[in-house]
Amino acid sequence: MKIHPNHLKKIVLVLLVVFSTASTKAQDIHFSQFYASPLTLNPALTGINDCNYRASINYRNQWHSITVPTTFTTFAAAFDINSLAARNIKTGNLSAGLVIFSDKAGDGDLSNTSVLASAGYRYSFDEAKKYSLSVGLQTGYVHKGFNIELLDFEDEFNGTNFTGIATNENFPKTGLGYLDMNAGLLFVGNVSPKINVYAGAAAFHLIQPKESFLNNANSKLNMRTVAHAGAKVKFNEKWSIVPSVLYMGQSKATEINFGTNLGYHISNANMESDIYFGGYYRLGDAVNLMVGGEFNSVRLGLSYDINISGLSSATNNKGGFELSLSYTGCIGGLILEPPVLWCPRF
Repeated sequence: MKIHPNHLKKIVLVLLVVFSTASTKAQDIHFSQFYASPLTLNPALTGINDCNYRASINYRNQWHSITVPTTFTTFAAAFDINSLAARNIKTGNLSAGLVIFSDKAGDGDLSNTSVLASAGYRYSFDEAKKYSLSVGLQTGYVHKGFNIELLDFEDEFNGTNFTGIATNENFPKTGLGYLDMNAGLLFVGNVSPKINVYAGAAAFHLIQPKESFLNNANSKLNMRTVAHAGAKVKFNEKWSIVPSVLYMGQSKATEINFGTNLGYHISNANMESDIYFGGYYRLGDAVNLMVGGEFNSVRLGLSYDINISGLSSATNNKGGFELSLSYTGCIGGLILEPPVLWCPRF
């Protein structure tokens, strides 16, 4: 029996959705511009910004070349602020943040909507605050679901097409929710006026909540571990380089992402701005090309993934488009604690 290539793609995608809903090894969302989504990367990044508060959004759309009713999209919005209770906390800096993200994937409209609040505490080892260690905690509610009416199953396939006849597949529920908890650590060092470094680690799903549409009591969302590091090195008043690396592991899945951005500083009597461009490699999966810029307190990043994995035959080597946008502001006289002098980004 021969199956048309378009039908084969559809069958493969249906299997991916079904396995992702039934498996105990579901995978988390990820951004190629991981450095531009701090509260989904590491809770310890809460409040780590160039001034006092930060608002950001991230949007990702991938695999739109595959013909499915619903594309694979991820959206996140976050806000965080540092220097809370500065009159009472004399030996450190207390921060708080909130991140909301929504992820939708494939034919079955598999969705993940999460609302997470985070708290961070930064302790500086020296009076100049060149070296500091931050700890962050994050907790909130997660809801996942899918639309069974948008899925096609084997008993609906007549050898040529999906007939639309009601399936005999049975799911006890098409939605579920649970409490989630994450934690992380971050070290930041201002080694010199020209060199800044950072390194962090985080653990997500600390309580390993149950996650199953089949009422499987043994189905747990496995813990995800994260390690990341990077630096910013200024060659001169104009040029700088910003390398970074990310490792994530969950169940038997791993992701290693590394690369660098090159920055060019523009300064004159009317403005101060920076332009960044570079590339990253997600090991065995995709090459990510990026361009971005900063103007005053606004940062914008645009990137595109070029798929090079075994999935490239279905995606026609196309990957994902991604947008990041953030604004960092200062509250002024209300803040007693000096702001963080440098934060990891781009």
